[in-house]
Amino acid sequence: MLITQEKINEAVSTIIEYGGRGILNCVQCGACSAICPGVRAGFPLLCRSLIRHLLNGELEEIIEDSSSWACQACCRCTEVCPRGVRPQEVVFAFRRYQGNQLAFSTSSVTSQMNLFETGHAVYVDPKEARSKVGLPEKTPTSAFDEQAKQEIQTLINNSPMGQLGLF
Repeated sequence: MLITQEKINEAVSTIIEYGGRGILNCVQCGACSAICPGVRAGFPLLCRSLIRHLLNGELEEIIEDSSSWACQACCRCTEVCPRGVRPQEVVFAFRRYQGNQLAFSTSSVTSQMNLFETGHAVYVDPKEARSKVGLPEKTPTSAFDEQAKQEIQTLINNSPMGQLGLF
């Protein structure tokens, strides 16, 4: 498929607007993909691959792919990137694009519900594990901060995701 420069510019501008500011710094070295647990687990559109598709203007071709929802924000990709791309931010920018297009994977519904309810897309009650290693049972995150949870819920309710009626 022939992709016009206009389409490429539109895709890149969209991702930059949604928070993926470093996308133009990517030289496709693969450092991010080499360390990404999601890539290792077989998700095809994370890190370098996602960035390549975006830089080629292929938003419509990848809009329905659920790989971006597999990113757990471990930030290993950002730590190893020699160009300051911050691939995790590009992945999250693409998620925002998917959300604004109301095109997120049905497999991500559980993580979206968790995000709405606890402030974390992937949530496991940490109390027991933290207690075993001598840490306070409650983490200093939205999981135990009602105001933070309410702010997250307000943001979700007032976004295109809120239009889906899941929450």
